Amino acid sequence: MTNIEEIKKKIYQIAAITDRGQRLNKLIAPMYQEKSKEMEELIKILEDFNTEISEEKLSGEWELIYSTVELFRSSPFFLAIEKALNDEFKSNLFFKLHQLQVGSFGLSTIGRIAQKIDFDKKEFLSTFDTTIFGLTTIPILGWFKLLPTFGGRVITLADELNLKDNFLQMRLRKTKVSKVEGLNKIPIFSKLLMDRWYPVKEVWEKLPWNKEIPSCEVSVIYLDEEIRIMKDLYGSIFIYVRPTISLLN
Repeated sequence: MTNIEEIKKKIYQIAAITDRGQRLNKLIAPMYQEKSKEMEELIKILEDFNTEISEEKLSGEWELIYSTVELFRSSPFFLAIEKALNDEFKSNLFFKLHQLQVGSFGLSTIGRIAQKIDFDKKEFLSTFDTTIFGLTTIPILGWFKLLPTFGGRVITLADELNLKDNFLQMRLRKTKVSKVEGLNKIPIFSKLLMDRWYPVKEVWEKLPWNKEIPSCEVSVIYLDEEIRIMKDLYGSIFIYVRPTISLLN
């Protein structure tokens, strides 16, 4: 019999050595592709196990450790955009262009990504930390930082949370950027835009090209007490584990 714990241990190892899967991103560099195939095989093995998918087991906090696509795409905000585009090629192109915009020259990097699932409130809270100007120096000529490091936590709230046939369904509601302990707020931007909710749903519905409310769904392909594996509309994989400490109070 296949040892589930050994399979999960290998999944954790690949997630760690590939930087949450981002070193497998061909847009950055086509490296470690053998690890991508190995991860696919490990996930398929876990999928064959008949595990109970329930609200109780899904509830609580989770942290992203691996993704086959850009990390930010785990957010309901971007999952809703993916659904609205209604085309795999268009959505992949959109997200790659977005990553090039925000990540050029390493100016912006993504830190911890977390989710909180609450079926009592029918809410799905997603966050990702972003760091701007983490390393800004002139190579060879200098070893000091030219600019201080800024950043924030992007928080997205979805409601109407529902579990149906192993699919998590939700409706995008609002988003905001808040302070992360240890990072400076972005000058000017923080006073004008940070720490306030923006009604994404209401704005979305007023845009003429949006024909439906902002919603999304992802399938749960494996779940136990410590790991959750999800698949989006076009088969992208997101793997989560229970966090060691709570940061979503």
